Amino acid sequence: METAERASAHSPRFFHGWWIVATSLVGAGVGMGIGGVGLGVFVEPMTGDLGWTRAEMGGVFIIRAIVMATLGPLMGPIVDRRMGAPVLFVGGAFIAGGSIMLLAAATEVWQFYVLFGLGWSIGQLAFAGNVLTGPIVAKWFIRKRGRAMGIYTMGIPIGSIIFVPLNAVLVTTFGWQASWVILGVATWLLTIPIAALTMRRQPEDMGLFPDGALTADEARLAGSPGAGRPGGVAAPVDFTLLQALRTPALYLLMLSFLMMGLAMGIFTIHQVPAITDKGFDLVVASIVSVTLSSCSFCVKPTVGFLSERFSPRYLCTLCMAVGAVGVVTLGLGDAMVFLFVFAACYGFGAGATPVFQNVIWADYFGRRYLGSIRGMIAPIAALGGGISPFIAGWMFDNTGSYDSILVTMGLGAFLAAAFMLMARPPRFRARA
Repeated sequence: METAERASAHSPRFFHGWWIVATSLVGAGVGMGIGGVGLGVFVEPMTGDLGWTRAEMGGVFIIRAIVMATLGPLMGPIVDRRMGAPVLFVGGAFIAGGSIMLLAAATEVWQFYVLFGLGWSIGQLAFAGNVLTGPIVAKWFIRKRGRAMGIYTMGIPIGSIIFVPLNAVLVTTFGWQASWVILGVATWLLTIPIAALTMRRQPEDMGLFPDGALTADEARLAGSPGAGRPGGVAAPVDFTLLQALRTPALYLLMLSFLMMGLAMGIFTIHQVPAITDKGFDLVVASIVSVTLSSCSFCVKPTVGFLSERFSPRYLCTLCMAVGAVGVVTLGLGDAMVFLFVFAACYGFGAGATPVFQNVIWADYFGRRYLGSIRGMIAPIAALGGGISPFIAGWMFDNTGSYDSILVTMGLGAFLAAAFMLMARPPRFRARA
């Protein structure tokens, strides 16, 4: 009793873990808004002025995939070290912002590949990638992990809602060259100060316990199997990387998120063009994009809370299937109504995937070595986001339409739901 009272007396009123969530939210928003969906606004003006094809511009995501595949396994173990998180976040934001400022002077496609494909991708992987922010948030929360992930991943649609129309205004008003400089400065101002002040590896480094628990016993109770989550599978132990690699669940999860990532990767750059090329203007495309992002914004905290009460695996299966319906609908439909069916289904379905991705990896394999595990599988995760934008651009250049690739990737998203359903929680086997 006395220990609990002493801990309560020295415990901060506001748990620092929520600062970690806020910092990660900002990083996710900047990363997606500028270097993800927001990049689609630059496709037409840059290809028009510089004479690049869309396949050439979409090829930058192959460079990004190579960067993530190479650096992910190296960054993962750094995340698990004491000063790894703040160094990676601040350093990555500095590199990313500086790289896109230099894009104002780009005239050749290889320069775009170097500055955005290498520079921005290295920075974004460090300050906004799932190798860092997903594992860090998971280290700070166990019982409240679902809601924390739901709030943190809201940064993805927030970034889209803010930066897609903002990028359009900037490009229309100042041109694409000046817009890159403005966005580079914004990257520095929005991410570096808050990360330098708040980003820390885990609560134990600050003398705290996960979820803001007041005692070690309370923290251990929160980490017991299914604590506070009747349908949950919170891992009572921490799998090492080698132990995780011996489980079937790891490979089924990789396949599931890979197939879903292939479908979602298209929209990192081709979301706006896929709509305007159906005969709709940029205003309609922006409204659809904001609708989609609004649905994604709403669903993330909702499924975050639900994942604390029900099995994240079943919830993720359902959401992936709904997202698949949205992708296929955009591929098959040309009427205005189909655009908003796509926005709703994809926004609610695929929008929930990042929440489950971060919750499930932590629930299945624990907190301690999560950075190493997520870093090792980063090459597979990067494959989805890297290949599909290029394939979609190549298909458009050769057929004049995105429809066939959208239907194909939508069907692949249904496979992702099937793999997720089969990915049962792993059983821990101690080393002999």
